[in-house]
Amino acid sequence: MNIRAYWQFYKEVLPFILVFTLLSKIIFGNISAMVVFLLVGVVIGFLAFSLLKKEQFYFYYNLGITKWKLFKTVFVINLIVGSPIVIVLLILSSFLFGNSSVI
Repeated sequence: MNIRAYWQFYKEVLPFILVFTLLSKIIFGNISAMVVFLLVGVVIGFLAFSLLKKEQFYFYYNLGITKWKLFKTVFVINLIVGSPIVIVLLILSSFLFGNSSVI
């Protein structure tokens, strides 16, 4: 298993996930942003990567990694690595900026 390839893919998808999470925090608040980050953000990030950088899938395909394997791995990495980081960032942003939800 080529862990570096999976990690590279996660690093490329993460900006899309974080932007979507930030927009969710601004509109709906911290709890919704956390749910979006864990569940919906991965799907949105994967779709955005598929639309904007679809040629890079050939790199992973040549390594024997399918899109489904990439999606599952990003979801697991997001749960294990990303969750603590986003929780800390959301708490810090609440302390620094207050509750910024529109609704």
